[in-house]
Amino acid sequence: MLIQSRYFGEIEVDDNTIVTFEEGIFGFSNYHRFAIIYDNEFFCWLQSVEDKEVALPMIQTTMIFTDYCPEVDDNMILKIGELNQENLLMYTIVVVPENIENMTTNLKAPIIVNTKTNKGIQVILNEDYEVKHNLYDYLKQVKQQKAGE
Repeated sequence: MLIQSRYFGEIEVDDNTIVTFEEGIFGFSNYHRFAIIYDNEFFCWLQSVEDKEVALPMIQTTMIFTDYCPEVDDNMILKIGELNQENLLMYTIVVVPENIENMTTNLKAPIIVNTKTNKGIQVILNEDYEVKHNLYDYLKQVKQQKAGE
């Protein structure tokens, strides 16, 4: 399927990889079908298939925050199908302001994707995670660690 994307123009996306958010995502409840477009080793984009202007930067959270393991209500997760380590992806949305050192990610409201059912959901955690968790310093540390390997 060809889709229009905000940052990459027209791109080819496999129909079988389109993720459906039956409840939408916060702030964009009218949009339900998204492609996850990988940009580099840290960042990807949640690109609406329905509106090319809706494209949210994300990170696969556990790649950077290795101890990030939130508890999610089972009733919420059942909406996207049974999850296990093989079919679970967890992302958080990133905000990149003019001063990149103030870049943050929303650890309080992760996006969870079941790759087997291609369904996703965004949840609000009851745990004490930050909505605006500084990301810049963590990315810097991860890059330095990878360079040292």
